Amino acid sequence: MTRSQSYIWATAAGAVLAIGVSSLALSAGNPVEDRQAVMKAVGQSMKEAAGLNSPATFDAAKAKGAMDAVAGNAKKLHSLYPAGSGADPKSAADPKVWENKADFDKRLTEMATLATAAGKAASADAYKPAFAAVGATCKSCHDVYRKKKTA
Repeated sequence: MTRSQSYIWATAAGAVLAIGVSSLALSAGNPVEDRQAVMKAVGQSMKEAAGLNSPATFDAAKAKGAMDAVAGNAKKLHSLYPAGSGADPKSAADPKVWENKADFDKRLTEMATLATAAGKAASADAYKPAFAAVGATCKSCHDVYRKKKTA
């Protein structure tokens, strides 16, 4: 096995482990805590993925691992917004989530689709705009469906 193949396998194993660990965290049964844990995982994956935006730092295997994690977590988020869970004072979800659940779910699906596409990029030139599209989708959802932070 070449060094490159070993690295790809290690990256894939890391992504599977991260998804498995976040799945264990979801077993607690508190949708607010569960979705916050998943959102933190998405944020961490996006942070890692952001460092791959230049030809000097781009690594297709790392990009795929990070974007697969984002896509997988976006899919998990659909079930973590049950009716009534926004009443929890720890929830950062705006009531608009449940007022327009179809649009909210559509945005999560779009994020997963865009992340999957970004993970298929074979070069920094292809990855950079694909990654930016994922980030824009995250931001658009937060702008509408996340409570504004108060000082």
